[in-house]
Amino acid sequence: MLHLCPITRLRDQLGMYVDLVAHDHDRVLITKNGTELAGLVPARELELLDNAASRSMDYKAYQVAQELMRWRIVREGLEEGR
Repeated sequence: MLHLCPITRLRDQLGMYVDLVAHDHDRVLITKNGTELAGLVPARELELLDNAASRSMDYKAYQVAQELMRWRIVREGLEEGR
């Protein structure tokens, strides 16, 4: 379950919200003046998010390497044709 929580309430009831996240696996969206600032998620979800971000960066590096390899092949082909 997602709980919206103004930062002032979070400051006063932090322990309660940490328990909701840790034990009930809920999420807390922290707001200030109606603007979304941050969130509290269970540690396991944070680990999953970090792993997903890492895999995404690895894939992006792979894509860049592939593109560089294509350009290298094209350049070598052009140099051979001279």
